[in-house]
Amino acid sequence: MSICSSFVIKLTSSHGIRLERRTFKELQDKHKPMGIERIKNRLLLPGMVDAHGWSEVAVVYFRAGYAPEDMMDAGPAPWEVRELIEKSTAIKCPSMAMQLAGCKKVQQVLAEPGVLEEFLLGAKRPDTGFGTGRGVLTDADVVRVRETWMGMWPMDHTPAGEEGRNLAMTESERFVLKPQREGGGNNIYRGDIPPKLHELAQTKVKAGTPSAIEQYILMELIKTPEGLHNWLLKGGDMVPRKAEVVSELGIYGAILYLDEKVILNKKIGSLLRTKGKESDEGGVAIGSFLGSSLVYC
Repeated sequence: MSICSSFVIKLTSSHGIRLERRTFKELQDKHKPMGIERIKNRLLLPGMVDAHGWSEVAVVYFRAGYAPEDMMDAGPAPWEVRELIEKSTAIKCPSMAMQLAGCKKVQQVLAEPGVLEEFLLGAKRPDTGFGTGRGVLTDADVVRVRETWMGMWPMDHTPAGEEGRNLAMTESERFVLKPQREGGGNNIYRGDIPPKLHELAQTKVKAGTPSAIEQYILMELIKTPEGLHNWLLKGGDMVPRKAEVVSELGIYGAILYLDEKVILNKKIGSLLRTKGKESDEGGVAIGSFLGSSLVYC
């Protein structure tokens, strides 16, 4: 059972919270309209309780809207629906700001020189004292944080972008090419990068949009430990196999905020994913990780 499924079952069985699944198309269908109460921007959905009544939506959890085709294949309607939801008082998971913060391009920009310094040392820096205020971080702290990062480059026509394009073509074995996608199965690795760049160079895009190459970022491959073995049992297999493995630890948090006021910000759990080292991809959504350990805090 997935984390999401068990969470939904608990909401319905233990707390009696009403859940509705609606597609972007259903939400913009003129025969089943979605409205927002104009005075307080409440998000209202018809027919949840009865055929004629309207109910307020408290939380919107997006299961779509992450892939380009989710938003582009149906014209402007999905964007209009997303804007209505975003402007409402319903809790969005994720909000547009949080979704953008997780995009590869934003991560690459945050890794540019001077950006981390502004976050940790600048006059408008947030609470870096872990609840005690701005804290007393120094340049040495910035260096220590940056040492944990892998190099990232844009693929545009800036000096950094030109450097990234050159590295991608001449030292491709060191890198992975990443699009603005989530869920695994979308990255281009090592020797596959140069032919992919040639393909992207020939790809036509709509006027006024970035070139196909600029929709990617280049990242150094993480150097994983050598010689670590474990027994792996893949779904559908009857016999485990011993293989060299690599693990990834994800630390998850929850944040709830209204405008600039943070109401809740805490760590809520962790997920340890393990896969055979022969596999580059490790996304949960594509089923390529072979073992996991989930811990709720």
